[in-house]
Amino acid sequence: MLVASILTTYTMKQNDDKTLTDSEQLEILANAISDVGYWSWWTEELPAIFQIQFGGTLLYFSPTTSDKPPQTQIAIQFRQPTSISFINRNTATNNFEWAQLLHEDKIDAPTCSYGEFSFGNTDLTKSLLGKINHCKTLYGSRPTQEILLAPVSLVFWCGDIGLAIAAKELKLLNHSGNIDLADIADINRKWWDYWRTYWDKRDTNEPLPKDYACEVTIPLKN
Repeated sequence: MLVASILTTYTMKQNDDKTLTDSEQLEILANAISDVGYWSWWTEELPAIFQIQFGGTLLYFSPTTSDKPPQTQIAIQFRQPTSISFINRNTATNNFEWAQLLHEDKIDAPTCSYGEFSFGNTDLTKSLLGKINHCKTLYGSRPTQEILLAPVSLVFWCGDIGLAIAAKELKLLNHSGNIDLADIADINRKWWDYWRTYWDKRDTNEPLPKDYACEVTIPLKN
């Protein structure tokens, strides 16, 4: 995806990040995950916790070593979930074998569909729920519009498959520990700063380690 369509959110949100509402921070997080990211895993300790993990996000976390790109994985932990459903919008099949295979790391991570990733009770979330043809409810209620009344909800698609979830609390984590939601806009901006440096150095004698998210987020050329 060309960067022109992505930079809008970054530019609009680069004022005082700490004054942004939780909803605005979640909107930035949704775009940072779904632009070129992928759904890499899920796990659960029900009824207390359901957790999903994404890679290829536009979020900057320090690299573990100098010969590797920054980490971009983030986990979203839903606490006290009230509704968890794997969803499908392909009318030809209601096979949900993919969900277990994803949990077991036995299939390639599905790429998120840009613009189809939404937290909270929004018009976009309602639209995404309306695209469900089949679902497999893992826990709680089925994915109707009523799940949007929960304190936390998320609906997203990865092509024809996806997830609809509602819970009482949301927590963000990476390999280093907890992430404060209030820091998401700043973490996203640091990724864009890194992305600019990456492309400035890409064709020089001192390129940065090859980075998937940077390679598919191509600068516009004059």
